[in-house]
Amino acid sequence: MALYEGIALIQEKQAVVLDLGYDYTKFGFTGEAAPRCIIRSEFWCPTERRFKRVHEYKTPEELYDNLVQMLHLLYFRHVLVNPKERKVVVVESLLTPTLFRETLAKVLFNHYEVSGVVWADSPRLCALTLGTAVSLIVSIGAREAEVAAVVHASVVLRALQSQPLAARAIHDELARLLDEDNGQELHLSDDVIEDIKVKTCFVIPRARALQWSSASPPAGAAAVRYPRAGRSAVAVSGRARELAAEPLFARDNELASLPDIVLQCIMQCPIDARRALADNILVTGGTAALPGLRARLAQELKVLVTQPPYNEHLYIQSFKFHSAPAHCNTTAWVGGAVGGAEGGAARALSREAWARARRLRDWVCLLDNTPHDHPHREHLDI
Repeated sequence: MALYEGIALIQEKQAVVLDLGYDYTKFGFTGEAAPRCIIRSEFWCPTERRFKRVHEYKTPEELYDNLVQMLHLLYFRHVLVNPKERKVVVVESLLTPTLFRETLAKVLFNHYEVSGVVWADSPRLCALTLGTAVSLIVSIGAREAEVAAVVHASVVLRALQSQPLAARAIHDELARLLDEDNGQELHLSDDVIEDIKVKTCFVIPRARALQWSSASPPAGAAAVRYPRAGRSAVAVSGRARELAAEPLFARDNELASLPDIVLQCIMQCPIDARRALADNILVTGGTAALPGLRARLAQELKVLVTQPPYNEHLYIQSFKFHSAPAHCNTTAWVGGAVGGAEGGAARALSREAWARARRLRDWVCLLDNTPHDHPHREHLDI
């Protein structure tokens, strides 16, 4: 046996990185520049005879079965590796439900018998790809937009912001506009609406959005027709193409638009980090790939920062955006691949430790965040 072959047998195998999103799942190996597969978070359910989403469950037992089926599809069809031989780096949102996290841990440790799992939050993994000490991560996913400030590898939890301003909001608005264009309720599927959004829609500048809201709206972009096999084509007007993404920037009395939650996150951070956060903004997520979104967000931020209540707390003149070293929807996965390759997998929670505790550490749990010398520590349930 050659010497290098013996060394390869001694070295630990590459860990796998799992980013189980609501719509799409990214899966691959640490140390690589891109995931091996990006597939929909769904699987063929033999009992129901249909494709079923992973997040479509009513009981913990149903969620367990969904995750078993999904991971079987990833391990044995797309990457073809033995789960027992490799550790796992799980990329998750800070707002992932506890039930989902613990059920995923049961599936990985009990069903697939992995040797260890690293639980990593997506804001810090996205910041890892930039190499900056301070960064503001704006993640626009399928159901909600999350804004998190990462300061020296720590997330400022009190400044965390989240609103249902993501792909679902755009799809609902686009479906409404398409019904108006075609004069009937089309009842289009999510796949068709997403395809129309990706191929035809874009984010307009702030000045043009003000023109649309005025009494004399401008002429829209060129209208197109979206063909459907065996059915009549769908008319997509220029108005629908331009206004589909406007729900992200619509303001109300609660100040809950996308630029508002960005400014609110900066305002809740330490005062000495606010300017650095404004200079290091990273927009990630599949919805971030919409043409013109970053430019529109920058325009809205520059205007809103001069208005109350932000002008009394923020004295920021400019906002600067980073270009991620990967595609928008894989930035968090790439951060997990980099962190796992740098030795992060060595700090994984082992299967033996999981068997003893049967629980995961969580930032929302007082048991994990109360110091041992705190007077109320003894009153916590263990």
